Amino acid sequence: MKNSLMILAGVLVCASCETHPDSNVDASGSDIVAAPLSGEACPYNENGAHLFWLDYPSLEAGGMVGLSPYFSTHPGHFEPLPNACIGEMTALPEEAIEFSRDETGTVYATITAEAEPGKSVMITTDYGGHDNITGLVKIYDADANPLVGRWSQKGDGICDPASVIRELVFEGDGSFSVTWMPFESYKDYWGEYAYDADTGILTLTPERGNYIPEDVSPGPIALEGDVFAQQDGMSFGSTRDGKICSAPFERR
Repeated sequence: MKNSLMILAGVLVCASCETHPDSNVDASGSDIVAAPLSGEACPYNENGAHLFWLDYPSLEAGGMVGLSPYFSTHPGHFEPLPNACIGEMTALPEEAIEFSRDETGTVYATITAEAEPGKSVMITTDYGGHDNITGLVKIYDADANPLVGRWSQKGDGICDPASVIRELVFEGDGSFSVTWMPFESYKDYWGEYAYDADTGILTLTPERGNYIPEDVSPGPIALEGDVFAQQDGMSFGSTRDGKICSAPFERR
């Protein structure tokens, strides 16, 4: 179910990952626990899932994510819930997150310098006194792993349209996914990756998928800012029809 819903959550993650310089942070933490809303003001439905996101966000130390709750019964169906219904907040490990709440009641989680790159932080919050909502945040260091994020191949006009990889995602915990033609929650294959910033070698280890090419190959990439190109045999593989595009990728 998780993999079938990953793409749909991208919209939620992008909407909640913006910084919020006007957040009212109380260093003591004493004023951010109580939720402004509770009870009937906080809609609750047992026939579905209450969540912040599906595709876990990847953040560096200092990064901030808004904890905006949603309700979902199936892929593609998301109903926003009142932000001010979020109550008591905890994190594991505790020292990895600092919480704050702004004047609208929206809660923000900021990654501290204590968070360990390559690991995940579990956030748990009360929702309107009904139940808890949990979510993971993946921690990374951009200097060691500058690939984290969403990419697409700049192959239009160069490659056969069916061979262009439209969505390539590198996560902060070392996972990745590849999709030629995104449609709702569809992905072609996913697994683990390793990138050596010193040598430029990118290694992909496909683990599962709807279609896993047999010609996925490790090798060096040339990374310059928000663009990278495959070099010396590095390949994400060919399509079901045997087509392949070697055009550069651009960060989205």
